[in-house]
Parts: sequence; C-alpha cells; structure tokens
Amino acid sequence: MVRHYLARFFSVSMVLVCLGFLPRLSFAQETDSLKSKGKYPYILPFLGDKAYERGYELPLPFGLNVGTVFNRQGLLLEDFEMTISDPNTPESDLVYRDLSGILDFGPSEGRINTLNMRGDAFILPFLAVGGYYGRVWGEQTISFSVVGSDYFRSTTDIKGQYYGLNLLGLVPLGPVVLSADYSWSWTTNKNLDKPVLVKVSGLRLIRRILTKKQNRYFAVWAGVQFQNLDSRSSGNIRLDEALGISEEDKSRLDDHWEQYTNNEIPNGKGEYWSDLSLPQRLAQQAAYDLVKGVADDNVFYKFDKRLEYEYSMLLGLNYQHDARWQFRSEYGFLKTKQQLMVMATYRFGL
Repeated sequence: MVRHYLARFFSVSMVLVCLGFLPRLSFAQETDSLKSKGKYPYILPFLGDKAYERGYELPLPFGLNVGTVFNRQGLLLEDFEMTISDPNTPESDLVYRDLSGILDFGPSEGRINTLNMRGDAFILPFLAVGGYYGRVWGEQTISFSVVGSDYFRSTTDIKGQYYGLNLLGLVPLGPVVLSADYSWSWTTNKNLDKPVLVKVSGLRLIRRILTKKQNRYFAVWAGVQFQNLDSRSSGNIRLDEALGISEEDKSRLDDHWEQYTNNEIPNGKGEYWSDLSLPQRLAQQAAYDLVKGVADDNVFYKFDKRLEYEYSMLLGLNYQHDARWQFRSEYGFLKTKQQLMVMATYRFGL
C-alpha cells in the first residue's frame, strides 16, 4: 500500500504540470477588420455562422496535437505520523503519533519528460473541448532523516500514463484575447490500483502579431497556472521499497542507529536514548524498522504531500504557418519550478 500511495503522489505531481500545457487556440480567435464573405462551411462550432457573419476570424474547428514537456519542480512531504495497531483496525479508530524529529523529509525534487497527444473541437465559437493521452518517464529524488541522522537521498524511477478532458474558454478583449482552461486528468502506472484524478486550471492573456501573408502570424502570451493535488496519503508496509532506499543507505542508517542507541549521539531533538521513556523508544524503534523495511503490518502511517509551488507563471510563443499548421512553445517557472513545452498542431474542418 505504501508504494501505491507514494507512486500516486510522485506520478501525479510530475504529470499534472503537463496538463496545463494543452494547446492554446485562443490567439486564433480574434475580430477581423474585414467582414467575412459567404456562408460558414463547417458543422462546428454551433453558432459559428453567426460569429462568422459578425466578422470573427474563426480557427478551423478540429485539431490534432502532439507535443513533449520537460518538467522539474520541488515536492514537499511533511507531518509524518505513525501508530501501531491490529492490521484489521478501522482507520477511524487509529490514533497517530507525530514523528517530527524522528522521521523528517527534506527537500525533494522530480524531473520528468512526457509525450502527449490531443484532439479538440470548438463546440461554440468561444468554447473548445478536448481529450488527451500521454506517457511520462523520469525520476524522483527524496531526502529524509531518521532520529537526527544526516539526510539520506533516494531516487526512484517514474513511468506511467495519463488521460483526460479539457475545457477552453475564450474572451476577445479588443487587441488581446483572454484564455481560461480547466482540465481533469486521470493518472495511472503499475503501482496504482486505480486512476488518480488531478485538476489543473490556467489563465492566459494572448496577443497576435500579424504578418503580410494571410493566415500567417505570431502570438505571444503571459499567464498563470494552478495545480490541485489531494494532499493526504497513508499506508502500512514497505516504506523502504517505495522510497527506493539503497542497501548502502540502510548500512549508513544502521551505523547511525547503533551510535544513537548506545548514547553516543542525540536525536534531532537533542535527546539521548537513555533520556527516552519506553513509549518513546518503541515509537522510534518502529520508525527505524519502517524505513529499514522490516516493520510488521501492524505499523500504520500517514503524511501530507504537496507541490512546493502550486502556482506558476507562464510565457508562451506561437507561430501559425497557415490555417492548418501551428507550432508553439511555453515556459513555466517559479523559483524551483521549471517547465518547458513544445507542441505542433494540425487543424481541419468538417
């Protein structure tokens, strides 16, 4: 179970950033100074003929996209709590003990690459819906300390897939367009027994830069993105396997534990082993066994997990070669968070 919950967090926290980089179509939605001529030729969007008659330059209604994303960002694991109880005890009856100073997590980071594909359609002149699928791979580095030890760093591989739905709304504001999107994605990998729901929302302000050639232009934008992730996880087995703790780290931890229990060094709170009460010793012994992977299945624990920064700033650039082909990139950033997307889009009408 612990591997399930940590895999859920690690996979989702790395993939959810990608969802904010779904293709932006809003910069192709802008009022044309010349009135359109003729009848609107496509089945979508609904009311497209009305917008067309009013002079709006509509993009082709259907799109296919392929892209890649690189992401690096910090993660926080905190408020680790543990209890010892019968394996069949209901969750509501468990009484957890705070392990601050006993088992603490330090700075952690994920680095991933992803390849995703997406299809979308404008169902209304200023509203598009899309579906997408992607695969992700990379690695996660976690740091942790046990009873005052130096921080250990472990690295685990990330590999999985995700799929989801996206809504994109557009508001023309004179020379610029406001784009608002909301995504639901479901992430899964071999360590998850069911898909995990993640939500991402974003706002972008977009400005087109026209060229002399018809349907060829550049666009630039700036915006902000928010990512939502459930924060509480729990489990009761094999924390060492989920964290990817190496045998070398376990050997170093054994040396530290031997010094600590022999009263040669204090724990993270400045206490020596001989200063502890019996319940305190049992709790610390259980935490040590948990990290070593030798804890019994009557040891339960839970912790909070979140992205270090849930918001990020966005800067983007698009080049539309003609009415069918677009190429775009977007950079997201905020302190330790960095994201880079490159995507190609092909649009068509039916």
